[in-house]
Formats: sequence, structure tokens, C-alpha cells
Amino acid sequence: MSIDIREATIEDAEAIASVHVISWQSAYRGIMPEQFLAELSVEARSDRWRKSLLSGKLRVLVAYVDKAVVGWIAFGPCRDADKDSAWAELEALYVSPEFWSQGIGKSLSNSARQLLRLAGYAFVALWVLSENQRARGFYERIGFVHDDSSKVISIGGLLLTEIRYHSSLTS
Repeated sequence: MSIDIREATIEDAEAIASVHVISWQSAYRGIMPEQFLAELSVEARSDRWRKSLLSGKLRVLVAYVDKAVVGWIAFGPCRDADKDSAWAELEALYVSPEFWSQGIGKSLSNSARQLLRLAGYAFVALWVLSENQRARGFYERIGFVHDDSSKVISIGGLLLTEIRYHSSLTS
């Protein structure tokens, strides 16, 4: 299987939204309310992704196999108040469930980290749901460390805890 990674374009919005929805529905089953997950809309997410891609506030890379987008990663400057301009943030990383454990997430992460390093960042942070053991294990395997920071967020009417991980970009 050949994995290609490139910068996302506005034309990728629907494919990004599709991966976003299907991966949420699989990854967050048992963590988020089933009705909330069932009501996720590719159409609504596509509109959000078109606006986000047009704004240029985030960089987004897509991974594709056989000309189909199967994963993506969004990243940019860190939004956390306790981090300075040396810090970047991986805001989201999702891969279609049928492509899990095939190296796509790692390839996307490596590509984003390389671009962040080239942009002059020294460190990268990310937030992950504390209940998402699969994602936590993935991030730990690729070199991220939990830094004991946490926050409570509301999704689908449910309060969930996110924990922060970080990694050096210089080592």
C-alpha cells in the first residue's frame, strides 16, 4: 500500500469531513453519546472544513491511498496560554477506521512535525480525550508524553476530560 501525503486544498473539504465523521463514530463509541455520534453530518462538517481551509489559520495535510483521502492532520501555533511561540499544536489527527494500524497516522504526524520543525517550532503539544485509550497509546508510541495538564470540555451535552501530551521537535 502506497501512502501519499500532501497539503489539503478546498477541494478536499468533503473528504476530510467524511473521515472526520466516520472516525469520530468509531473512535468515540462508548465515550460520547450514541445519538450525538449518529447525528454527525458530513455535509455540516464539509461546510466547516471549507471555511477553515479558506481561512488559512490551520495547516492541514491529507493522506491518500489510491487517490482516496483516508486520513488528515491539522496543526498550527499552540493555542494554550501557558505556552510561548516555541510551541506548536497538533489540533486533530484522524484516519478512517479501515486504515487504522497501517502507519498512516504515524506518517501524517511525522510530516506535520517536520513542517513544524522547519517553521522554527521547538515543541509540539496536543490534547486527547482521557478515555480514548487507543489514541493515547498511539501518541505514546510515537514519542509524545503526558504532561499532567487536563481540561474539561463539553461535547454532545457530556462533560469530558482532555489531557495534554507534548513532544520535542528538536530530538
